[in-house]
Amino acid sequence: MRPTTQLARRFVRFEIDIWVSLARALARRPDTVGGTPIRYAGAVSAVLWAFIVVSAVEIPAVHLIIPWPPVQIVALFLGALGLLWMAGMLAAHHMYPHLLTDGLLRVRYLRRVALDLPLADIRAVHNDLRAYDGAKSLQLTGPGLATLAVIVGSSTNIRVDLIEPRTFHTPQGDFTASTVAFWADDPKAAVASIRAEMVTDRAV
Repeated sequence: MRPTTQLARRFVRFEIDIWVSLARALARRPDTVGGTPIRYAGAVSAVLWAFIVVSAVEIPAVHLIIPWPPVQIVALFLGALGLLWMAGMLAAHHMYPHLLTDGLLRVRYLRRVALDLPLADIRAVHNDLRAYDGAKSLQLTGPGLATLAVIVGSSTNIRVDLIEPRTFHTPQGDFTASTVAFWADDPKAAVASIRAEMVTDRAV
């Protein structure tokens, strides 16, 4: 498949994800059924809210500045569409948190990334704050590129060490890693919950 085709498909899928997330938020239906959510939206919520507020202020301001009615209508439409898109982006971070279920930790980013980690395959879980360069939400990093980082707000703060390397299939491609790093808004509580669930899972 050509790179341009792959890029176009990712763009279309991302757009669909944004609008589906907004619809879920309006219906108050986060994708958390059957699990305990571990939230990560706090890392970017302030920035997204700032964009939403600025966009909301710009819409009437542009309407007053532009003197031509046809252009006003187009500007109003584009402004409203952009505002809804930003609201959808914010919703996407809230509607698809990480999930801790019986026997499984699902590490997610928006609607497009979901890494399923069976608790039986986890060797250890730790608090581990790290910062990253670049805009990619998924990166192989660390010694030997053995850590798959699911990045939110340019950071991760939890590290999950696996008993043995696994290959994860994602929209960005396949990644083989022995460690998964991700962000949680309350990392200490998240680590405690995961460890407790691991003890329960291994006692069964």
